[in-house]
Amino acid sequence: MSLIDNSQQKIFMLNQKKEEILALKHELPDAPYHIFSINAMIRDAELRYEKLKTSYSPLKCTQCLGPIKESDHSVTFGIHNICYRCLKTISQVMNTKEMEERRSMKVGTVKTDCNNILHSLKDTSLIRKSGKCWLVHEVLLELFYDAGRSKKHFELTWIEEMEKHLQLLQTQHRIISDIKDSLVGSTWQMFSLDAQIRDYENRLSIIKGGTHPFRCSQCNGWIKEPGLPILLGHFTLCKRCKHTIEQVITTSEAETRHALTPGQIRKDIHRDQLGRYMEMGLLRQSGSIWLLHESVIQHHYFKEKKTTSVVTDIPQSLLDRSAAVFQRNQEERKS
Repeated sequence: MSLIDNSQQKIFMLNQKKEEILALKHELPDAPYHIFSINAMIRDAELRYEKLKTSYSPLKCTQCLGPIKESDHSVTFGIHNICYRCLKTISQVMNTKEMEERRSMKVGTVKTDCNNILHSLKDTSLIRKSGKCWLVHEVLLELFYDAGRSKKHFELTWIEEMEKHLQLLQTQHRIISDIKDSLVGSTWQMFSLDAQIRDYENRLSIIKGGTHPFRCSQCNGWIKEPGLPILLGHFTLCKRCKHTIEQVITTSEAETRHALTPGQIRKDIHRDQLGRYMEMGLLRQSGSIWLLHESVIQHHYFKEKKTTSVVTDIPQSLLDRSAAVFQRNQEERKS
């Protein structure tokens, strides 16, 4: 069996184990941590497999910095290359009215929730104010509205729950330590608590100790940024995708931000001057308002110029690529 086939089989087996854990997540103690651990093993196996199967891609998404292949349904204009994953993220931002229509909710329900029960999500950018309107991300339908409008996904992350449980174990340890002379079986209980505390401390040190095996739910990329990403239930959001969500704005906010004439963008829409951006998925109507991505403003109204050239003569094969780089270095030294 080749190294590539062996890596592929290992990924398959690890994913099978992950499915078993997910099937028992409600019965399994500390299921989120076990899912985190198996994800770490899957990450290592996938990174190894990706290195073995790597092929050079001359284009990178300007939003998530992920590679763009020729077969991807991406868009390229001016200095912007936006992959299909980021286009999906952009399309998932909507007006509160559109979300209400999708679930046949009473008019004003989502807007009221943004001002009250969902207001704590403002820092995540899953809800944000654009001009006078609230913009919300589609994931709220699953995390909040389809879950019976429960706040359980927002109050504590599974990591915070582990920290809370560790604090509880430490409190129990202190109480038993104070009364151990009066308590039957205190030695055994202290031994058990010591073991549990060490276990939780080790787990938390793994989670917080460097590069995390978290994968963004939006761009599907492994998160390499320092610190923890946004965690809401099973949903994980990296900083780059958070920024992409923040770049979806109303026409009124765009006009204010870029000192355009009020109403100018709407007029240009009705004159069919922005049709190409609609086709790209960067401009659309949500409820009664128009939403567009920041790149539309930069490209259409400020006429960006592409200054970077893309090198396309680098071979796909890793061996050929190394030889080409070596040859280029030799030529540069001679000159």
